[in-house]
Amino acid sequence: MRTLTLHEKKLTLLLLAALAAGVHLLGIKFALGWDRENRRRLAGVKEELEEARFWISQQEEWRSRAEWLEKNFRPVPAENPAPALQKMLQGAASSAGLKVEEQRPPAPKPGARFVLYANKMKLSGSLEQFLKWLVAVYQPEKGIAVTSLSLKIGPEPPKMVGEAEVSQFFRPNNP
Repeated sequence: MRTLTLHEKKLTLLLLAALAAGVHLLGIKFALGWDRENRRRLAGVKEELEEARFWISQQEEWRSRAEWLEKNFRPVPAENPAPALQKMLQGAASSAGLKVEEQRPPAPKPGARFVLYANKMKLSGSLEQFLKWLVAVYQPEKGIAVTSLSLKIGPEPPKMVGEAEVSQFFRPNNP
């Protein structure tokens, strides 16, 4: 076996230095990627902590709201409440002077903490009549609220045409 010349020794050392530099660069790349991922996770945890602190500061306010809901939301009655809601809405519309163009109750929507019975209506009348109807319909102590309302000026300008969805919320019988 022959000995390496000075030039070959220098090239070997240069090759070893390049390999060491490459390994170090790969190590630095790995460390920077790990650091970036840790910073991203830390930022996410920090945001969660800020949100948790916010909700803890709001705890008393939300506790009173939850108590109000428990006290005022009735369980779903044995008979279907949709016809009673529909009758109440028709009565409020006729007493306000609105004309009911169309009415359809969609299927009840169960949620995690509520069951929603709704009624979609197309109405026509003046803005004043719509306001009277809204005041008559909105009954939070009974869980009744207007969940959607769209008003447009009708073909005869002082008259308006509106589409509304009025919903009644109930507590599920089997939570």
